[in-house]
Amino acid sequence: MIYTLLFFVLGFVISVFTTPWVIRLSQRGIGLDFAHESRKKQEVPVPRLGGMPLMLAVSVGLLIIFALRPQNATNWFPVLLGSLMMYGLGLWDDLQPLGAKKKLAGQIITALLVYNLGLNIEKFSYPGSTGSIDLGEWSMPVTVFWLIAVPNIVNLIDGFDGLAGGLGLCMSVTLGIVGLHNDQVPVACYAFTLAGALLGFLVFNFPPAKIYLGDGGAYLIGFTIAALSLTSSNKGSVAKVLFVTMIALGVPILDTTFAMLRRGLRGYPLFHADDEHFHHRLQSLGFSKTRILFGLYGICLVLSLFGLSILWSQGGTLPIGIGVLCLLALLAARYFHFLKSWDDVRRKLNRVVRRRRVVQYALLQAQVLELEADRCKSAQEFWAIFETTMRRVGFVDKGESDAEYAIHIKYNGSTPWTLHAPQHKGTEPEWQRLAECFRPVYAKAKSKWRA
Repeated sequence: MIYTLLFFVLGFVISVFTTPWVIRLSQRGIGLDFAHESRKKQEVPVPRLGGMPLMLAVSVGLLIIFALRPQNATNWFPVLLGSLMMYGLGLWDDLQPLGAKKKLAGQIITALLVYNLGLNIEKFSYPGSTGSIDLGEWSMPVTVFWLIAVPNIVNLIDGFDGLAGGLGLCMSVTLGIVGLHNDQVPVACYAFTLAGALLGFLVFNFPPAKIYLGDGGAYLIGFTIAALSLTSSNKGSVAKVLFVTMIALGVPILDTTFAMLRRGLRGYPLFHADDEHFHHRLQSLGFSKTRILFGLYGICLVLSLFGLSILWSQGGTLPIGIGVLCLLALLAARYFHFLKSWDDVRRKLNRVVRRRRVVQYALLQAQVLELEADRCKSAQEFWAIFETTMRRVGFVDKGESDAEYAIHIKYNGSTPWTLHAPQHKGTEPEWQRLAECFRPVYAKAKSKWRA
């Protein structure tokens, strides 16, 4: 127990002393996050290199584990290598956006590499049972999916000051307790190192945030959680630990599930960012950032306790944990998506299906405009095509329609670009989402023909 406390203090000290240095580094223009999208609310650019102090802390912690227990170096090397690669991929995106496809390819390569180095799921067993299922050929896809899914789940929920860091802290402590319960001291030490680092980072990330995690920090937290849940499993057989992790990650898993369903049904790419996550919905209901954070922290703590109870009860409380997650899902559907009856579900689905074709057409037109921006020789030629395209999608000139929405789109931190849309052909949020499809190409053209 004393070792885990020392590692916790180590992670905290490294993080709390190096984060201000990272903030000063970013203030030179490196890795700043600008409010270039309507969903981003910060008034000034904020550094997004918060993963640096976390990566430094967990690397130092793991090197000390190597030194104290060199016989375990082979088992821990995939965790260190995977963490560095996943963090490096996210850092690259923080400095120069890579795009969803390239990031996914990098994540798959990282997961395949650590799988071949020995970090994998070979067997699956239900908590409390004596038998297990040999995954065989399914071992690789299941392991790769888990190592990719958790980092992306953490990254998707990282849209609110202090949220991903706080939930990561709760998860790290949970996995540290699992390590102690299983007499796996190195696992516990590594988990508490990350927990201490996250606590130190939250000093600067709590609202109003002075620094963001960025993709690098979110990927690092997610990969560490995923890797530790596998490392904590005995002899490659995933049992209680995986269920503990899944129950404890209930909030981000549910949030991500709703996001994927929402985007898929509407016709948007699954990684298309929006402002309809749980924390955004709570803000729209009038809750302050602090109340939202502590509320979500509290739910995560309760779910973590349910997860740990699965470990302590040999799987006896697993149905209760699953039931709690189902109840949370129903509450989220009712109060965040206003689905109070089956009639509401049917009505919303019908509207989404009708608008889906409009969304797909808009996304296709945005791709064509990307090509036109490269092909056109002059700004006059491009903007004429651009204006025609906007009218095709359904936008109108100011005053053309009897009742209009004024849709404001932020781009590159500049004065918002304003479009007008007829009210009788869609709601304001629907038009806002549609206009966001054209923000990247609009910003690209403005930059190209700035003069």
